[in-house]
Amino acid sequence: MVKRLDESPYKEFQKDDYKKLLEDHNEPVIHTMYPDALRRGVSIWDETLRDGEQTAGVSLKTEEKVDLANRLDEIGVKIIAAGFPVVSKQELATVKEIAARSYTNAKIAAVSRMVQEDIDAVIATDCQEIIFFIPLSDLQLDLVLRKTKEQVLDMTVNALDYAHEHGLTASIVAEDASRASTDFVIEYFRLGLNNGAKRLVYADTVGVLFPETTHVIIRDIIQQLKASHGDDVELSIHVHDDFGLATANTIAAVLEGVTYPQTCINGYGERAGNCALEEISVALEMNGIKTGIALEQLMSISKAAEEYFGIPITSHKPIVGGLAFSHESGIHVNALLMHPLTYEPIPPKKVGATRHFYLGKFSGMKSIADRLSSIGMEFPNPILHEIVEEVKQKQERKDKEDRKQIFHNILNEMEEIRMGVTDEEFWEIVRTVIKKHEEYQNQVKNIPSAKKQKSKH
Repeated sequence: MVKRLDESPYKEFQKDDYKKLLEDHNEPVIHTMYPDALRRGVSIWDETLRDGEQTAGVSLKTEEKVDLANRLDEIGVKIIAAGFPVVSKQELATVKEIAARSYTNAKIAAVSRMVQEDIDAVIATDCQEIIFFIPLSDLQLDLVLRKTKEQVLDMTVNALDYAHEHGLTASIVAEDASRASTDFVIEYFRLGLNNGAKRLVYADTVGVLFPETTHVIIRDIIQQLKASHGDDVELSIHVHDDFGLATANTIAAVLEGVTYPQTCINGYGERAGNCALEEISVALEMNGIKTGIALEQLMSISKAAEEYFGIPITSHKPIVGGLAFSHESGIHVNALLMHPLTYEPIPPKKVGATRHFYLGKFSGMKSIADRLSSIGMEFPNPILHEIVEEVKQKQERKDKEDRKQIFHNILNEMEEIRMGVTDEEFWEIVRTVIKKHEEYQNQVKNIPSAKKQKSKH
């Protein structure tokens, strides 16, 4: 692998050169159809410490969450959801420690159901803001919450009143809104505004929307809320990535008027994760919509989160993946040596990354010559051609068995570093608890043995 190419000639999208050399089809559309999005920009609301930590097998230490909160503040995030205090005593203590610190950009919030126990836990953290969530789809209301729509609205009023009595700024989340009646979502949002809710969150909880659908729904919601409450409506969107559309749906919502897109570093979160902080920030900024995010720090915060979460970033992950700015094809490398804009839409330095050239099957004369010239070596074309052919054959002749073994070893080790409670640990907890209660000790015989547990994996 070669790390080459001075980036100083890279003109980083200076307007005159950009318009002269490339057609920008985004700019005229955004300026014509969505000028308000350019004017207002957005404020990033990050959920890494809450929804991100809900990634299966992840458990962050207090010091890790504090460090990520500091980093999120430093790069320009405006709201940090620090956690779910009622989950455990340790979670409450961690959120409290985060809330106790001083921040330049961010407000610290914690999430809560619309029940007093949860709200009291948030109050105990000394957070500035509380984020209420409740599902609105009929499926969730009937099957999970077992509440009517009228009961949900009553719960919302009571929760907001109680939060305001204790000095909290409150936001309300319409969970599973993308599978609920839009009329009911609007009714819920209007009730929230009438009772002092600061921000309204539309949640595509299972990531089912198409971007075109998001445009239509968000436009309708904003128009109706403005008709009843004027322009002073702060709408947020929370999108999951089950179909790989989280970033696209979030962009669609921003263009229609959402001012608080929600993100997670590296796209971490439940199931397939959430809208990635780095993706939405770069996509919006590169198209003229201000986010307030220091893009050059994205790689650094991404790597910190990767280490704390223990979940490696896939190599082809946009913006922060190991191959995001890597090139092997001789045709591409040749063009990049003339000007990086040929095959890089984003300057690597802009996001704190580095360009990499790989040598292998698809390498060409230019990349080999560039590698040689880096140490002052020059050869005529026949010798260069011979070297290129040897490089190609070297990769093609390589035995992949060793690589496959390493790959499978990594997969096995990844299972080992998961921080969830194992079957063995779970049944040991059950055994220990049962021993304290005589009336249930006869059930100890039902607990699987360690040998049986291991055989299941």
